[in-house]
Amino acid sequence: MLVVPLGVIGALLATWMRGLENDVYFQVGLLTVIGLSAKNAILIVEFANEMNQKGHALLDATLYASRQRLRPILMTSLAFIFGVLPMATSTGQARVANMLSEPA
Repeated sequence: MLVVPLGVIGALLATWMRGLENDVYFQVGLLTVIGLSAKNAILIVEFANEMNQKGHALLDATLYASRQRLRPILMTSLAFIFGVLPMATSTGQARVANMLSEPA
């Protein structure tokens, strides 16, 4: 479950490097990153355990599970990134909504 802290660190680092604020949108996105990374790690472990119970060696089962889950994990992550990208780089009326959510 090391991926959850790494996901949080990555999100914090990216936010800091872009100079973005810690607003409600960031916090919702951070919760989503935590949930997605935990879900992906759990699915890989469960898939590897299932393969291990079927008689495969633990290392082989883990590598197979990681390879099988890579594409769905990347697709989910890219869909999330492309979904929130317009909100993160918003201007105009959408930026006004972002500014209204910030504390005075």
